[in-house]
Amino acid sequence: MPSLPKTPLLVVDDDPAIRRLLQRIAQRAGFEVDAAKDGIEALEMMQRKQYDIGIIDLMMPRLSGYELVQRISEMNARPCLIVASAATNGTLKSLDDTLVRRVIKKPFDIEAVAKALVETAAQIAEQRAAVAPPEAAKLPVAPEGSVISVSEECAPPDAKKDPGNDQKPTPC
Repeated sequence: MPSLPKTPLLVVDDDPAIRRLLQRIAQRAGFEVDAAKDGIEALEMMQRKQYDIGIIDLMMPRLSGYELVQRISEMNARPCLIVASAATNGTLKSLDDTLVRRVIKKPFDIEAVAKALVETAAQIAEQRAAVAPPEAAKLPVAPEGSVISVSEECAPPDAKKDPGNDQKPTPC
């Protein structure tokens, strides 16, 4: 059986050690991980590939995490964001809470980061399942006027032979 595709995730942090640590945590949690050293590089990468989740440091050179979140909010295909920051709660209130799912305080707990990633991916999967058409809608439909035969062992009981409907159909 083929394995399910991994959830694409982008880590954006200017600190190489933190960037590598977040990459490892996400890879071990089962994600397909790419990394960017700043907001400019992250935007370039998001133009080439769609990410489901982004972990963004708020304090970066060139284009800060705050500016990056603002730019992402203007995109059509937007990833869910997890913000990594040492900032205070007052500073974080300026962020778009429709995009930012979670805030990870630095220094962070590795287990908490992995748990936040897995939970965010599960929420995304639930949302997609709720929007996706039911599986039955994807079943092939016979062309109009065609005759579909059902074998006797799969057919429901004949109402004329079983008026009380006591006989149950045989599962196929």
